[in-house]
Amino acid sequence: MKALPERIRRDLLARGQLRGFAKGQIIQQRGDVAKEFWYIESGSVQVGRYGIDGRLTLFALIGAGDTFGELAFMGEFPRTVDAIAGSDSRLIRIGQSELQSLMDSDPAVIGLLLKTMALTVQEVFDLIESSRSLSVPQRLAVALLQLCGDQQDGAEIFVTQQELADLVGVSRISLGKALTKLHAAAMVEPGYGAVTIRDRTGLRDMVSA
Repeated sequence: MKALPERIRRDLLARGQLRGFAKGQIIQQRGDVAKEFWYIESGSVQVGRYGIDGRLTLFALIGAGDTFGELAFMGEFPRTVDAIAGSDSRLIRIGQSELQSLMDSDPAVIGLLLKTMALTVQEVFDLIESSRSLSVPQRLAVALLQLCGDQQDGAEIFVTQQELADLVGVSRISLGKALTKLHAAAMVEPGYGAVTIRDRTGLRDMVSA
């Protein structure tokens, strides 16, 4: 949805319904009928899949300004992932009636939404391809930049080191070493259940090095 023109994006969000979710509350479950998609106004959302042992395999941890659930909603197929509030969060629900009213007022929105979906899929493929050649600290920097979104230096991301390890796809020990390296470079400040971003530019430079 970030690819939509700002005017249309604001219009769509204004038509949505604001919902609050407490940390740990389930927002959607795999297999659910996709009746809506969500915009994160504040807080964070864990996206992954629960196994038969009840453990969540984390695929992504997304934050303010991000959306999720669009592909299943647009494609009219069941949810393929679980989504849980990673912290107390405020989300905007956008269902069929909200989307239809926007399309009725501006038919050009249909083409823009299709373009946005195509860009989303392409970004996923680009991320998978680029991550193959990155070191663990670089992959951690990518994850932190994604979680930070549009927030600036000083932003606090509420995420545990185990969640970051799952997200980056490494062991807890390897994640700890990478986080220590970023901390030593004054790019981040680890805390209890959170990481504070100190130098976004440094993180970006590390990824592109």
